[in-house]
Amino acid sequence: MIVIVADTSALLASVDESHPAMEASRSVLEHAGLIVLSPLVLAEADHLLRRIAGAAVRQEFLDGIVEETRRGRVKLPEITGDVMAASRGVMRRYGALDLDLADAVNVVLASEFRTDAVLTFDRRDFRSIRPLTAHKTFRILPDDM
Repeated sequence: MIVIVADTSALLASVDESHPAMEASRSVLEHAGLIVLSPLVLAEADHLLRRIAGAAVRQEFLDGIVEETRRGRVKLPEITGDVMAASRGVMRRYGALDLDLADAVNVVLASEFRTDAVLTFDRRDFRSIRPLTAHKTFRILPDDM
């Protein structure tokens, strides 16, 4: 079972019919055993979908998250003080990248769920960051499929 950590960019691509990687993003989501979705990423996606895609797309997206969470395919982990502290450590370690909090939290969640798979189009950051696990690099999906 593949566990993936989903990032905002790929979630948005999965619902944007004009995005060149829509099908690839959807395929990764469909084939994942477990999708780890940070509440920060969910909030970013909700905000951006409201602005760029409209109410219907946003509601369908959120309803899909509810359904997949109930089925056990999506996990919405709690962002604890320990996760925040570890995320701040990632942000300090990679200060030159000027990581946002959502990306740093995704790095920590990948460690907690012992995965190297991140569904993202934020290639610059995730190709530069070393996982907090024994993995040498992150697997950037859908690129590294």
